[in-house]
Order: sequence, then structure tokens, then C-alpha cells
Amino acid sequence: MEYSSDDIAAARSLQFSMYIYTSIATFWIYDYACTLHEEWTFLLRSHWGKVKCLYIVTRYLPFIPLSMVLWSAFRSSTHYTDHELTFVLQ
Repeated sequence: MEYSSDDIAAARSLQFSMYIYTSIATFWIYDYACTLHEEWTFLLRSHWGKVKCLYIVTRYLPFIPLSMVLWSAFRSSTHYTDHELTFVLQ
């Protein structure tokens, strides 16, 4: 099966996007791992309020969409046959 230059360009673009998402997730997890002890010490000592709740939501909620994007990106790249991949790229 021959792939057109548009198909190859689309596949490279998808692969580049997966590299970007993976590198963002890696740096993000590294940042969380490095600051987790200080962050939890600070959070456990402070009083509950609106600002603390907002901080926790904005700090930890983005893990959900990022993990969904990475899961779908890696799942889609490994579970398609050649015919299905061609159909997805069109």
C-alpha cells in the first residue's frame, strides 16, 4: 500500500504532537515529584478556605485531561490496522 505525501505529513504531525504531550507530561510529573513534600506540608498546615480549594483544584485537575489525551494518543497509534489508520488520516 502506497501512502501519499499528505498521509505521511499527517502522521508526522500526529507523532510530533505525541512527543510534545509526552514531554509536557514528563516535566509536569517531575515538577510534582520534586515539590510534593513541601506542597503537602504547606497544605496540611494551612486552614481550609476558598483559596486553598481553588489551589488544589487548579493544581491537580489538569492531570485528568492530560492523561486522557495521552491515553487516546497512544491507544490510537497502536491499535489501528493500515486500513483503519488510512481512514483516520483522511
